[in-house]
Amino acid sequence: MKKYNILIYGAGAIGIYFGGKLFNAGFDVVFVDLPERVEILNQMPLAIESEIDKNLQFQPKIVDNILGLPAQDLILICVKAYHTYDVALKLLPVVKPSTIILSLQNGLENEQVLSQILGKSLIMGAVPYFNGQVKNESTVIQNAPAQIIYGEMDHQHSEREEWLSQILSHGDINHTISREITIEIWKNFIWNNAFNTISALTKTTFGQIVNMTQVLPTVKQMMQEAQQVAAAEGYEISNQHLDDLISLSNQYANVTSTMYMDIESQLMPELEALVGVLLQKAKKHGISALVNQTVYNLLQLSLANADIFINQDDY
Repeated sequence: MKKYNILIYGAGAIGIYFGGKLFNAGFDVVFVDLPERVEILNQMPLAIESEIDKNLQFQPKIVDNILGLPAQDLILICVKAYHTYDVALKLLPVVKPSTIILSLQNGLENEQVLSQILGKSLIMGAVPYFNGQVKNESTVIQNAPAQIIYGEMDHQHSEREEWLSQILSHGDINHTISREITIEIWKNFIWNNAFNTISALTKTTFGQIVNMTQVLPTVKQMMQEAQQVAAAEGYEISNQHLDDLISLSNQYANVTSTMYMDIESQLMPELEALVGVLLQKAKKHGISALVNQTVYNLLQLSLANADIFINQDDY
């Protein structure tokens, strides 16, 4: 297969995992991260450790500035949602009309932000399923099976969906093309909105949340509030979808959320992307989101007590 140019923006857990598999497949993969991390990462190989997938060790090109790089065929954005706008501006010199950009991020509005700056034609909707953490700066420990669900934002079939499938298959990346990618984005958001935040607030695993009968009604209420907002936005998420999302958590029984890990590491979690945006949309539509508001307020208090502020620069 042709040696396509692929840019991985963010060398965190998701970036190292998916980027590493593409690098291992022989593509011309370049990673981008903050200057202080690039200095560290260039002193050692990157690695994936997994009992689910193959272990990998690799030493790609890692930069803190993309000026001078060729136009990219594929760009995977793997940074916190609150960095999306700044990253989109930085990508302008390395996109071309045929570039495909996937947001492998949490949240509802990444595709919208990217489209406004880079153009709708470059953006394809995507939902990443991955759970792991970074050890010793450069090694990702994979905790659960991974895949990417993606598709055109207008839900129409395109040849570039098939092209991307070939790229991901060559990289041994599990993937699915969806004709309802916006629904998939909402479903992923609803799951994260409830389980990611409750895990962070209670310092528990997803399995503990599901098995705690006293807590599960709160989780369900959060999901139902998000379901109502989705409907008001024009996206119908069925009750069966909610049940399936709760069942999905059993696959990650021993896993804690990324938000919990961020707080433990004194990093700013994606509170606005996972709860704040829902509260804004609920207010716009006149929908009560009492449980989400309560969880949001409690997490704000927790962050204040931990002296974590939103101006931290972390990918």
